[in-house]
Amino acid sequence: MDVAGKRVLVIGSQYGPELLWALRNGAREVVGLDPENCPPDPLLLALDRLALGDRRDAFRMIAATTHEAGDIGTFDYVMSNNVFEHINGLSHTLSSIARFLPGVGGRLILFADPLFLSSQGHHTRLGPWEHLTQSQEAIRDVVPPAQYAAYRTTLNGMTVTSFLEAVREAGLIPLDFGIVPDRALDQFGSIASQIPPGLKPMDLCVEGLVCTLAFPHNLTQG
Repeated sequence: MDVAGKRVLVIGSQYGPELLWALRNGAREVVGLDPENCPPDPLLLALDRLALGDRRDAFRMIAATTHEAGDIGTFDYVMSNNVFEHINGLSHTLSSIARFLPGVGGRLILFADPLFLSSQGHHTRLGPWEHLTQSQEAIRDVVPPAQYAAYRTTLNGMTVTSFLEAVREAGLIPLDFGIVPDRALDQFGSIASQIPPGLKPMDLCVEGLVCTLAFPHNLTQG
C-alpha cells in the first residue's frame, strides 16, 4: 500500500504505531480513531527521534469509534491492525466505514490475528486450543484475573467465516484476501477429538487474515 500523498484513517490507533508508519511513508495526513483517549506524546517523541518533527501537524488522534466520529472528512485509505477481532457488530462497523471512503480508488485494508477459534485465540498464556478444551473454571484458575477478564469481555469470537459473512452483509468486495495458517497446525490432529462438536476445522485452523476491501462505489465512476 503506497500511502505517499494520501489521507489515511487508522481504526483502533491506540498510541499510534500505524500512524507512525503512515507518516514515515509520506502520508499527507493521518487520523487515528480509538475508543480510548490515548495521548499523542509517544507518537510525538517517536517522530522527533526519527527526525520527523516537521510531521507533527500531519496527524490527529480522536477518542471515538467509527460510529461516534463526527465530520472528519474523507480518506483514500482506511486501515486497521489487530482490532476487528475485538469489535462487536462487525457488519455494522464495516458498513459505517463507507462514508469515509466515498471516492474511486478508496480501499479498506485489515489485518487480524489471532482469530478466536484458532490455537491462540484466547489471547492468554494458555496452550493451543485450551480455551476450547478446558472449562471456564479451569481457565480462570490459571489465567491472571485481568487477562481472564479481557478474554471474556474484549473478544468478539471472530472467525474467518464470520468475518466474511460480515463483509458480505456490509456490501464490501474483497479485492485481495489472505489467511495465516495456524502456528500449531501440526498439533491439531491430536487435539481435534477434544474440541466441542460443531466447530469447523477451517475456523479452528486459520489463525489470521489480511485483506483489501472496497465498496462498489470505490471501483468505478457513476
